[in-house]
Amino acid sequence: MKALLNITSVFLLLVTGMTLLPAQQLPLFSVHRDQWKVLNPAAISNNYLLNEMNLTVGASYRRQWFGLEDGPNTQLIHFEYLPEAYDRIITGGHIVRDQAGKIGQMGLYGNFAYRLEFGRRVEHALAIGLGAGLVQYRARIADIAFEAPEVAGFDNSNVIFPDFSLGLFYYHSDQYYAGLSVPQLFGLKTIFRDSLNERAFDIKRVQHIYALAGAYIDVGWFGSNTSFIEPSFWLRYVPNSPLSADLQLRYQISDFFWLGLGGGIGLGQQPTSVIHTEFGFKLGESVNIYNGQWKIGFAYDIPLSRYQTFFGNMLEINAAYSWFR
Repeated sequence: MKALLNITSVFLLLVTGMTLLPAQQLPLFSVHRDQWKVLNPAAISNNYLLNEMNLTVGASYRRQWFGLEDGPNTQLIHFEYLPEAYDRIITGGHIVRDQAGKIGQMGLYGNFAYRLEFGRRVEHALAIGLGAGLVQYRARIADIAFEAPEVAGFDNSNVIFPDFSLGLFYYHSDQYYAGLSVPQLFGLKTIFRDSLNERAFDIKRVQHIYALAGAYIDVGWFGSNTSFIEPSFWLRYVPNSPLSADLQLRYQISDFFWLGLGGGIGLGQQPTSVIHTEFGFKLGESVNIYNGQWKIGFAYDIPLSRYQTFFGNMLEINAAYSWFR
């Protein structure tokens, strides 16, 4: 069992970027459309696009690989505010903690975006956004029992550094949207040295490129006039790493309940894939809340590739409250 834990700890170091090779270094989310402000500083939440609620506060928890003791887990608190008197301005921020094995990070971010509005008969706009924050990067390297003596003797380390992101986000009324962003805009090399200050592990922070797209398609199934289907897409690219993408389909059955289904794929030498399922509740006028609404969602992802199946499945829980201010 100890040998297995050592192997998985080293594996987690590798997949989180504990080499000079680029890799996905930022948190992943199962329900990406509810985490737009984390992925793209110019994005406007669907709480505003669909319901014109200009203030949202939410939280999220994601646990990955239940079969692994030190499996990745992410906690997030976020908010968004569009001032009514200055409706072209979009502000927001979030606190995120991400832990994968002995490697972890905690970041505090603020976002600012400005909308360039087009047209008179149909509302559509392009938002340009900037995100800025501070990140604490943590590595508990001394907690790993390395079998090879040449990689032993490294100390634990904590490093704080600035981080920036840029983004564009376009929406056309409440019909469709698309966005492009570059999180982790500036590269950074974090060096972890051994107790003799002779050898080091390097983590090269690299730019990520994210593309988001989706649409809202009204349907009148089962006699509901509030039903719609939302296909959404999240594409991720990291230089010299496999391209990966998620495609999801949400069906808002009524003003109260939704279901979702989708999948993800990573295009590497060893392709990875996952099945995505979700359901959730929107508590607003259906429970006599007229100036706001609660959204509570649950997602469960089932990996299909060989090594991911060994590590286990993934669970995500999201909750947010939106209201008019």
